[in-house]
Amino acid sequence: MEKDKLEKHEVMQYLREYNEQEIFYQQYQQKKHDNQSLQLFLKDYDKHNLMHKQIYIEEFLQKGQNEFEKEDTMWLGQEKDIEVRKYSRFMPQLSAIHDFFEMIYVLENEMYVEVEDKKMTLKSGDIAFIPPDTIHKPIVMENTIAMQIMIRKSTFQKVFFKMLKGNNVISEFFLNALYIKENKNILIFHSHLDKNLLDCSLQLFTENYNRFPSYQLIMNNLFEILLCLLLRFKPSHMNVNQVKQYRDIRIIEMLQYIQQCCEHITIQEMAEEFNLSQSYLSKYIARKLGKSFREIRQEIRLEKACEMLTGSNSQVDHIAAAVGYQNVEHFIRLFKRKYHLTPHQYRLNNR
Repeated sequence: MEKDKLEKHEVMQYLREYNEQEIFYQQYQQKKHDNQSLQLFLKDYDKHNLMHKQIYIEEFLQKGQNEFEKEDTMWLGQEKDIEVRKYSRFMPQLSAIHDFFEMIYVLENEMYVEVEDKKMTLKSGDIAFIPPDTIHKPIVMENTIAMQIMIRKSTFQKVFFKMLKGNNVISEFFLNALYIKENKNILIFHSHLDKNLLDCSLQLFTENYNRFPSYQLIMNNLFEILLCLLLRFKPSHMNVNQVKQYRDIRIIEMLQYIQQCCEHITIQEMAEEFNLSQSYLSKYIARKLGKSFREIRQEIRLEKACEMLTGSNSQVDHIAAAVGYQNVEHFIRLFKRKYHLTPHQYRLNNR
């Protein structure tokens, strides 16, 4: 039963109770082995209505189709960056793929995630990050309590830009996921239900449920705190599961170098820094990232501008110059083309 308001201390009990999706899935599983009973059961449900409620069964998916949710449809036009759900028990074991980041937080018992025929066990307290465009199959047990946090890919590039800096496991994982085509890894933390992480996650769920004024901004801040808490974890409490046996540390170093020097870096300077010819470097970046050096530099400059717009009171022309654009009108045009807002509008919307 839905509540008008959910308090943080009530979240665990709320998650333990069966919701509409779980009741449907439980009945579906009971009918599935008798085709006649199943058809009678499904006759009362509209396919599009179920899909709208994020209820997926193989009978309503085309043959060979995966569950797929896009950013644009996932948030249904809402101006928010993060969505939090409960992982439904009894859900069918279907492969899923989406173009946003997914964070799984197991709160009780355990569940499994299959990626490229690799089956990973997530125990109580484990947190897993699944990057966009990664086919995965979640396997939820009948007694599993798990939270699903979905974050727009674009949000990491503009809101959590600062988290991509530095030489650490988290920044390397997200740089891989955001920019490198061939590399899809799963990042897992073994938190042992760390109290601060748990409190932060339960508050995230509460904000998402209640949707009081300014909840989107609060959720962004809470998620940033959650990432900062994860940065404190020792390497022994985290591991990166490589879906494909591929790791090119040089391209990560190049991305980090562009981030550090985006306001003035040129392809010639970068070629000298990495002892490569300019021609080879240009082709290497295009092959690894699917974009030119100029496109990557522009993305990083605009991401840095977003961070400065929300995190400082600097004037737009000063921010433009700080990220490498001496012509403020040109900067505003590029910014509006990417984010469909002027820098001033973006600042107002994110404060």
